[in-house]
Amino acid sequence: MLKRMIALLLTLTLMGGLFGTTATTVSAAGYPLPEGVTVHAPAAILVSLAGDPENDVVLYEKEADMVHAPGSMMRYMVLAYALTCVKEQGLSLDRTLGTYTSDLFNNYVAGTGVPTVNMNFGETWTLRDLLAVSFMQSASDAVTVLATTISGNVPDFIEGMNQLAKEIGCDYSHFSNLTGLDSLGQYTTTRDMYRIVRYCQSFSEFESLAVAYQVKVKPKSGGDTRTIVSANGLLQPSSTYRYSPIVHSRTGLSEHEGRACASVARDSGYEYLVVVMGCPEKNKKGETNLHYLDTIALMKWGFSRFEYRTILGKSEILGTLPVKLNWSTDHVNLVPAKEVSTVVDANLPMEQIIRKITIFEESVEAPLKRGTVYGKVELIINVDQKIGEMDLVASEDLDSHWVLVVWSGVSDFFSSGWFWGGLGLLVALLVAYIILNIVHNRRRRQQRMRRINRN
Repeated sequence: MLKRMIALLLTLTLMGGLFGTTATTVSAAGYPLPEGVTVHAPAAILVSLAGDPENDVVLYEKEADMVHAPGSMMRYMVLAYALTCVKEQGLSLDRTLGTYTSDLFNNYVAGTGVPTVNMNFGETWTLRDLLAVSFMQSASDAVTVLATTISGNVPDFIEGMNQLAKEIGCDYSHFSNLTGLDSLGQYTTTRDMYRIVRYCQSFSEFESLAVAYQVKVKPKSGGDTRTIVSANGLLQPSSTYRYSPIVHSRTGLSEHEGRACASVARDSGYEYLVVVMGCPEKNKKGETNLHYLDTIALMKWGFSRFEYRTILGKSEILGTLPVKLNWSTDHVNLVPAKEVSTVVDANLPMEQIIRKITIFEESVEAPLKRGTVYGKVELIINVDQKIGEMDLVASEDLDSHWVLVVWSGVSDFFSSGWFWGGLGLLVALLVAYIILNIVHNRRRRQQRMRRINRN
């Protein structure tokens, strides 16, 4: 029954999101999976990460806006909001301390069944250790102390997470707890998880907190030093699922929807993000840990099949625009505002990239400045999949010539409605004057003839 209720709410939430605010998305190429690559997850996304999010490219997506339960993968969101508060409140990662209490245990840890790192009551940790452990393990005790240290209590911290999620464009996400347990109010999508991970990466401290396979924690008081080890098979050196290019990763388990995983891998100057959600326990072959298999398969496809390529040069002439009032030329060339480079299929021939050009004006008048936008070019593959877009701008400065300006003014005047209206009025007045003059002269002659007849 709970599973059905969760599925119904998630569906209704998605439908509501479709009629709400549309989040900004990255460029999408949408390549089909090649032969031999299988994705078991019902929802997945593969994104090539660029120097800034605006230039990221979605290379593959499967139901990327369908909501699912994230499990503990939502700890990316915990870190995102925590680091935001650290920055805004001016907190110190090494001097700000949090203390584990019996109240926190009774209200948020006891009875949940979520693992802990066995913090003792009164044990005091730095924010840095709380952040690292909260991300690395499910650790319900550490994440609860983290939330209360930053926001004063757990509900306010969760409310802050939801506000931040909306701010960064996660229209299909909501969080109701820190543990990752299934709840009607705890859901997200693979596309929203991409946004959350990308936001985390904007903090310089993030990778030092998230990339470690293990961390040594030394409480400031009340406890002994301990070593915390990640249970993520993608990171464990002895795991058969170890994938060395991965720099940070977080898994999640939903009792009702299966396993999830969000990961970022980096190799040879390329960086890819993969998020999979809802992976079943086994496939038809009896293989398990399908969230690992899906992640590795998509990562390997990205690294082996795609390359960063310049697909549009800055100096390429893509159109012309008629120009008036310049003595030396009657047109200006339109070129891209800047070079367009992106990640594309390494086997994609350049001639298969369609350039759809739109020019906004039929003609322009000088003077005009180099770099002024007069159109755009859309770069398309597979008929309707846009992989890039760039403004088209004037390639040079063009001045107006005074003779042509004067002649244009005169021509405009003589062709204007005012001129013809005025001319018509003048003709009408002249005709009226002639008629009145004729009538007046006729009356004068008649009066003269009457005087002659009387005499």
